[in-house]
Amino acid sequence: MRVVMDSDCLVKLTQSGAKEAVLSALDVSIPPAVRREVVDEGKTGGYPDALIVEENIAKGRLKTAGLSLRRTGESALLVGGEKEVLGLYLEGRFDAVASDDSRFLKKMESLNVPYLTAAACIAYLSISGRAGRKNALDLLEKLRRHISDDEYSVVRLFLEGKT
Repeated sequence: MRVVMDSDCLVKLTQSGAKEAVLSALDVSIPPAVRREVVDEGKTGGYPDALIVEENIAKGRLKTAGLSLRRTGESALLVGGEKEVLGLYLEGRFDAVASDDSRFLKKMESLNVPYLTAAACIAYLSISGRAGRKNALDLLEKLRRHISDDEYSVVRLFLEGKT
């Protein structure tokens, strides 16, 4: 599955240690604005996850994708990385958007854009067979402090086979 990811989701997956597993299961790209937000601004702010993401880009595990045309209508109220994430999706090159920003996800819902959250990316690891249930549950536990209790509970129940 080809996914375009925003800064919020990328940082949460990186900080929880789940990013490597997610990158092995999904074909993930980020637009230039997300690269700037996570890597450039992150390095300036002294965030260690910025160096990890930069290394993933250098090694080709995380791709950067520029917009070939500028979309305005649907993304007019968005800025930065989210504007570019939606623009890339609307160009038809990706199957879904990955984000953990509730405001942005409401916009995706209103546009009928398929999306994954960071926790849903971990559930996908299990569904796709890229991670066993125990490994996925361990990754979800590490992500727990970055997500809502409701999302954690739903994904945990799913991974435990109770849904």
